Order: sequence, then C-alpha cells, then structure tokens
Amino acid sequence: MQRRILAVAPCRRFFVLALAVLWGLLAPTAGFAAAGGFLPHRAVYDLDLASADMNSNVTDADGRFEFEWDDACSGWTVSQRSVIRVTYSSGQVVEFGWTLNSWEAKDGLSYRFFIREVYAGSPVDETRGKARLDRIGGNGVATFVQPKERQIDLPTGTIFPTRHSLDLLEAVDSDAMPLWRQVFDGSGDTGFHAISAVQSAALEPGLPSSLESDLTRGEPSWRLQLAFFSSDDSMAEPEQEQALRIFRNGVSDEIVFDYGDFALDAELIELEALSAPDC
Repeated sequence: MQRRILAVAPCRRFFVLALAVLWGLLAPTAGFAAAGGFLPHRAVYDLDLASADMNSNVTDADGRFEFEWDDACSGWTVSQRSVIRVTYSSGQVVEFGWTLNSWEAKDGLSYRFFIREVYAGSPVDETRGKARLDRIGGNGVATFVQPKERQIDLPTGTIFPTRHSLDLLEAVDSDAMPLWRQVFDGSGDTGFHAISAVQSAALEPGLPSSLESDLTRGEPSWRLQLAFFSSDDSMAEPEQEQALRIFRNGVSDEIVFDYGDFALDAELIELEALSAPDC
C-alpha cells in the first residue's frame, strides 16, 4: 500500500491543475492567455482525509500542497511542492511528497521537467528530462537523463501540461466538454497519461469559495470531474479521479483527490497573483 501511494501521488501532481483539451491542430491557448484569461499565481492548499472505504487500512491523512504557475516570457513555468502524512490502522505513519519544476514553450512544442520524490524526508527518486513535439497534434519524442538515460516516442496527439490546462479553461468557457486527451508530464513509468474531463456544473460569479479573495471574486467557475488513466490500454479503470472547482483565470479550489481506497480534500488557504514579466 505504501509503495502504491508513492507511485500514484507524484504522477498526479500536475494533477490538480494539469487539465485540458486539444483543439484539433489549432493552438488557441496563446490567444486565451494574451486576452487576460490566465492569471499567473501562487496557491497553497491544506490536505486532509476526505474519506476511506471500508476495506482501506488508512485511518487519517493530512498535508500541504504548494503550486506556482508563472509567465516566463517565452514559456510557462510550474513549480510544485507537496508533503502528505498517512496514518494506517497499525498506527504506522508514512510521510511522502514530491517537488516538481517544469518549463513549457508557449507554442506548446517544447517541455523540460525535474521531479523529485521524497519519502520520510529523504529523496528516493529523481526524474529529469525534456520532450519535443514536431507540431501541435503530431507526435514527438521525450528524452530522460535521470534516473537513467532513455528515449520514448510520444504518440500522435500528445500535448504538454500547460497547454492542457489552458485549453481546458477555454473549453469550459466555450461549453466544449467533455474531453479526452493524452498528456505528457514526465511522471510515472512512461511519463504520459490519458485524461478524461467532464463538466458537472457551471457556477455563477460571486458564489463563496474556500478562501475569499479579490482574485476569484466575480470570476465564473465550473465544477469538473477528471479521470486519469494509465497509458497501458489493458487498464480499464482510472488510476485516480479528481473533482474540483476551477475559476476562469486558472485558480482551482474545492479539490478532491480520489485514489480508490481513500480520498483527500485540498482546501485553498493562500492565493497571490504573480507579477507580469518584463519581456
């Protein structure tokens, strides 16, 4: 069970806010961001046990998740840091987490990533590499330099995380759901995952959120259901599911990570806008 948590959680950190859709061979994300739809921001979430099924040996869980999504002129940067403590029925407490830093070109064709998994306060694995697509909607290749050098082909239609997120924001704003796409973020055995996104509700501006902020007050928002599938076609069930509320500017709140035998709530507790770059 402990190893399952370590394997699944890092694969899902893009998780929270790596959502999306590919509009055929088009690239509308740059226009969406330039029009002011995307807010570079830093957000902090408290994590708590939401539920555990009757067959689970998880009795408690808590933690913290920090997320930063910024405009770096020629590309987008994402920084994440998480720590989670899980208590089992035996009384054992396991602490694990991860850090992630990535850069993605604004044309959606290049991506660099570094992921560090941590167990009981010590690094246990590091993954570093880069990827490139020949065109939007085409195929590509990813090159890993850690933990060992290897190269994998990216299938036709693969996209990178920020394009995924920005495209999803435009899709919900345009009522173009549901969506199913393959996203490469570098995590897990193959680095890419199939993601299904379904809108469950459109919310009127002004509804209360976990953290009252001028950055979300008056913004339209939507409730989404996401399912993350392995790249292994033989796996019919999702590895993880998420429910969340996403605002039109990209801020997420009221997130639930469902790992099957237990689920975590993520409550937004800090939110700040990041300064626009001097490009």
